[in-house]
Amino acid sequence: MKVITSGKKPTDPWGKLALKAIHDEQAFTELYAYFFPRVYQYLLKKTQDSHLADELVETTFIRMYQHLSQYDPEKGAFSTWLFRIATNVLSKHYGSKAVTMHLPWEENFDPAAPEQETPEKQTLTKERSAELRDAMMKLPERQRQILEMTYWLEMKSGEIAEVLGMAPSSVRVDLKKARDQLRELLAKKI
Repeated sequence: MKVITSGKKPTDPWGKLALKAIHDEQAFTELYAYFFPRVYQYLLKKTQDSHLADELVETTFIRMYQHLSQYDPEKGAFSTWLFRIATNVLSKHYGSKAVTMHLPWEENFDPAAPEQETPEKQTLTKERSAELRDAMMKLPERQRQILEMTYWLEMKSGEIAEVLGMAPSSVRVDLKKARDQLRELLAKKI
């Protein structure tokens, strides 16, 4: 679905569908089908734990359903509202567990290394991953989100713009800034 422009003010078609979904099960099903994989990937990337992401995405959509009547399209895009709920669910989970949201990948995310990799290569790969993670943590939150959505979630600038409530051109500018800053941070390590 595309954002439709009528006159000067853009209209969020997902927002219109959300308002309809308050009383229309089919509209709710369409929202769920479209946003579930996006919210799941976002939460999976943040948690690096598929079971936890399953729980959190379920909680997110329950909260969305419970509070759908409170959504106000005049205050922002539906996707921004929904991802704010997902972020709040994630923050509440980690706040209640008194743990950090950015645990090292090697502790709870184990991408299967090719069998031909030697222990030395595996160690080098872990070191590079740690350097990349550390450099990314030094970026501003928005730039880090844009990089994560671009490279880990494989989202296009238009999709990222919709989620973050930005113009696609602003996403591309911030992506370039993030890449440049990341390159600079990693060059200092070498």
